[in-house]
Amino acid sequence: MSEQNYRIAVVDRALDVLEALAEARGPVGVSDIARTIGATKSAVFRILVNLERRGYVLRDPTSSKYQLGGRLVQLGYHALATFDVRERARPVLEALHERFNETVNLAIPVNGRLLYIDMIESEHGLRMAARIGATDEMHSTALGKAILSFLPEEQREQVLRSPLAKRTAQTNTDPASLRQELERIRASGVAEDHGENEPGACCYGSPIFDHAGNVTAAVSISAPERRLRGEVAEEVRQAVLAAAQDITDRIGGRWPPMSSQGSENG
Repeated sequence: MSEQNYRIAVVDRALDVLEALAEARGPVGVSDIARTIGATKSAVFRILVNLERRGYVLRDPTSSKYQLGGRLVQLGYHALATFDVRERARPVLEALHERFNETVNLAIPVNGRLLYIDMIESEHGLRMAARIGATDEMHSTALGKAILSFLPEEQREQVLRSPLAKRTAQTNTDPASLRQELERIRASGVAEDHGENEPGACCYGSPIFDHAGNVTAAVSISAPERRLRGEVAEEVRQAVLAAAQDITDRIGGRWPPMSSQGSENG
């Protein structure tokens, strides 16, 4: 089937509007945009109203002219951060995989959920089910809890106030209890998931920070619980924490001060 069959005219027009605004030297009116992209004023206005509602464009109430909005800056930041983190983290992920031969994951927060952006699967026959490009819960995964622990309070509370899915019998869906767990993670730098997202699975994750000290991603090792016990579990905890600090350094990030590292269970 040809590419033409998948084209959606209104989506094309919305992108034309955004590109016209990007190329403009300043705020522009509806008529100028319509003339630039070869569309009617009414069609352009309808698109602009919807883009403004979502924060992709801003309208000056005095001149009624439009310019690009802050939502695009946020998306651009996430795109750049994703590319940068994934590329720079890859050698660290490969080292973890070679050392433990378990599944290694890299994920970022997107709209209150977790997005897997890289993964090296275990060579064992029994391994975890996540895939690159998939999304997951914050509250039931070690990756998600590692990120959630260091998000600004408003964003953290938004997740905790939302309906928390009961993924398994072990999933903690009590906001008060989760807040206490997140405090422990903030102290240790390591989050844990013992069958909370997938029955029989165990995962240890640590957060990754950008240049401003904001949490931007997390790295984890996951495996069946029977393979991550005792001394091996403690070794994995320390390795994941060190990997997160290494990746943070590689992207020019800044690890925040903690009261302890690795001394409490997260």
